[in-house]
Amino acid sequence: MSSISPSFRAFHPTNYGNAIPSQDTLLWVSAGPSLKHFDLPLLKILNKNYAVARWEYQQSNDEASSLVEAINLLVDYLKQSDRPIHLAGHGISGVIAMYAAERVPEFVKTLTLLGVGPQPELIWHAHYYLQRLTTPCSQLRVLARFARELFGPSSHSIKTLVNLLQNDLASSPSPHSLFKIASLDSVRLQLPLLLFGGASDFIVSPKTMQAWTAFMKAGDRIVSVPDGRHFFHYHFPDQVAIEMTQFLSQKTALPTLVYSR
Repeated sequence: MSSISPSFRAFHPTNYGNAIPSQDTLLWVSAGPSLKHFDLPLLKILNKNYAVARWEYQQSNDEASSLVEAINLLVDYLKQSDRPIHLAGHGISGVIAMYAAERVPEFVKTLTLLGVGPQPELIWHAHYYLQRLTTPCSQLRVLARFARELFGPSSHSIKTLVNLLQNDLASSPSPHSLFKIASLDSVRLQLPLLLFGGASDFIVSPKTMQAWTAFMKAGDRIVSVPDGRHFFHYHFPDQVAIEMTQFLSQKTALPTLVYSR
């Protein structure tokens, strides 16, 4: 069976398991249990100014991968709130957050997407399966290459990163497989949108991020993180937190701004 956290899980012990404590609640979507460690540096910084909670989705090994089920569960969870909240996610977790926000925008105050392109199928799983289909390399060799490209210099060994990526392939609700690279519908959102991309990310490249401008409204923003690879929020949590805090705290809409720092 799929499982989600039964209540908001704030990092402050006094808030753990309580109802939404304030209007400044940030709900972080986590659909890849093996990779959630890389979200922690950013969430711990954000928790200084917001009641940060994490919604988790995990499927068992005998379940079929279902992006739709994950989206439906998040929609049901958001409907439990008595006020709009800030919603955020990275990669496939951001894709799930985006589709849920489209379904129930009245429950979402702002949406922050990290490493998500306007073509939402462009997650690392799609690139991985394409490599497997077009090269004679083994899974381990392809994953070792991806580990270097996704994370760059890391305190984690390549073997550790490969194991984490293997687990993510098995447990995240990816729509992709060796049998089919899926195509997903683009979304036009009517709520405030903050977008992050890594300047050195080969999964969602800067050029791909620029394509978001066709979907943006007044007040939406794109931030490019210099030297950032796909997990830029792990390596540069302070910069991402500063930009998020500035955006989430705005009382009025900002002019549309596309820039790098």
